[in-house]
Amino acid sequence: MGMSELKIKDFLRITLYVILIIVLLGYFRNTLRKGMSDFKVVHRAATRVLHQENLYNFEDGHYLYKYSPTFAILVAPLGLVPLASAKVLWLIGLCICLFFIMRWGKGMIMGGKSPPPYLYLLTLLLTSKFWVREIWLGQTDFLMLIFIFLFIRYLERRKELKAGVFLALSATIKPTSLIFLPYLLYKKRFKLVAYVGSWGIVLLFIPSFVYGFSGDLNLLYRWRTILSVSSPPLLIADVNQSLFGFFYRFFTPTPFGVNILNLDHTLATILIYVTAAGLFLSLLFLNQRLTRIENSLTHDRETLEYSLLLIFMALFSPLGWFQNFSSSILAYMLVIYYVLKIRFKDRLVLALLVLSFLMGDAINFEIVGRRLNDLSLYLSFITFGIFMVIICLAKLRLSRIA
Repeated sequence: MGMSELKIKDFLRITLYVILIIVLLGYFRNTLRKGMSDFKVVHRAATRVLHQENLYNFEDGHYLYKYSPTFAILVAPLGLVPLASAKVLWLIGLCICLFFIMRWGKGMIMGGKSPPPYLYLLTLLLTSKFWVREIWLGQTDFLMLIFIFLFIRYLERRKELKAGVFLALSATIKPTSLIFLPYLLYKKRFKLVAYVGSWGIVLLFIPSFVYGFSGDLNLLYRWRTILSVSSPPLLIADVNQSLFGFFYRFFTPTPFGVNILNLDHTLATILIYVTAAGLFLSLLFLNQRLTRIENSLTHDRETLEYSLLLIFMALFSPLGWFQNFSSSILAYMLVIYYVLKIRFKDRLVLALLVLSFLMGDAINFEIVGRRLNDLSLYLSFITFGIFMVIICLAKLRLSRIA
């Protein structure tokens, strides 16, 4: 390769990064001006903690606070600054979280090796529909993922007490992270499960220092009430791309008119739990096949299992909005790394990966318009795309690659 050819390649790469930076700066500016509607809920809860006010009010309308009382205590310092300043701090925090999610994910997959060209860029591209929406709304998934990645890092180092703290902390944001507990029980990590449970109880009663013991119990009761009353109407929402949204839209009567069956709601719910159990058992089956792999593609041998568990957090959640699939970043990175490493020779995995991208990220209202974008959500295209990534991961394990 000649010098002129290298210079052209370097010039194109620099040009690409400059364009990306300009686009991102414009996106961040627009996010601060018009977005972060979900973060406003977090900031309002932070200010309520500072004034010892009730966190859970149905008068808040659509923007109800649905996180735990403990999480409100953790973010209370944000209530000390105006909303505009808090939004800037939260946005910076989200970007830092995304940076470490990518960095630690790369470490789990390939250790200290240099990543293949464009690994990070392709990972961000194929998951852009998730993390772009996550940042736009000012959501909390990135913070939860940071806690989970710290849990995994300490788990791999056999520092179970610290690992238990971080998994319990992640559960204070969204209890879906407790999907790791059945896996830990299967792995006979009983001591770690006990640590998680103990720290979870301690964290639940931290609000007692602000609201008193009875006040904390009242908040926990109100939290449960808010979730039980507000969640059912949202189970069939188009943005809900979990198993619940998938089955209820396709198999029960809905206003979207995409159902192929008219099953009873109870029967559909049974099918959801049977499917979730089947997927989890498949994960355990794949874990048993790990002993047959001598030279794993991944640096941390159980990275594939962690990738699936992170996907299951959103897939098994009753309200798995599509931005919650930011948890699939590790899974996408693993599959992309494999495809790049073998130079695109596995046609099945490559085809599934491309199809997953086309059904998820490539379909958005900026490109195809609001009508087609909404139709893709009604038809659970994102859920289908996630299923394809799961198939890719299963193939890697069954082929004794990772």
